[in-house]
Amino acid sequence: MGVNNPEIPVDLQKIVKEEQEKAFTLYLDFIVDGTASMYTVYPAVYFAAVHIIDGLNRYEVFPKLGITVIRDEKHGEETECILFEDSFYTDDSVRFFKKLRSVPLYGGGDDGKESVHTAIRKSLAKFQGNGRNHAILLFSDAYGSNDSDSFLDLPIGQAIFFITEKMSEEDFRFAFIKADGSIDEEASPMYLKIEQLLKPMSTTTIDNVVKPLKDLMKGVSIGV
Repeated sequence: MGVNNPEIPVDLQKIVKEEQEKAFTLYLDFIVDGTASMYTVYPAVYFAAVHIIDGLNRYEVFPKLGITVIRDEKHGEETECILFEDSFYTDDSVRFFKKLRSVPLYGGGDDGKESVHTAIRKSLAKFQGNGRNHAILLFSDAYGSNDSDSFLDLPIGQAIFFITEKMSEEDFRFAFIKADGSIDEEASPMYLKIEQLLKPMSTTTIDNVVKPLKDLMKGVSIGV
């Protein structure tokens, strides 16, 4: 159905065009640990974000970018979904990096457990509907989570975690949308060690993150 067909009402053409633009845009949310223990790691998270977004841009993928901040909900520190004016996402990378750089680091659990599952749930809830073009990148040095949840009701395209080995042993249950539109509830997030960020990111490491995100744009259509 063409969006410039004179037989289609203008309002409907506008809706179809907006849906097409959404379908062919990568929505990428960065879930970052905002607790005090991240003080030495956080600059590396920032530069990893720079490399990843630059890598996507080289593939001519210019994502809508969001930020969700992990806090320790059991100690009254509310997990935050950053706003860019009136939206949870921005296509302005300068604005995104300014917000990412200015995330305050404080608090956290004495046992190294943060509200990671809560942050993931809030991040997925920001996406409008389910979509293969929805992805999350999570960065945390936590050793566990204060809460538990499965995310099978909010299918997405990809989840990539930079976390501790202990955290990777937790059961993060996602539903991933495959290229043919079917749902895979058996696959797991991609786990990378948070320690990798403390040394210069190799081309291989960057590609291991960028290519799966880039590939989400293959075969994307409205309603998938």
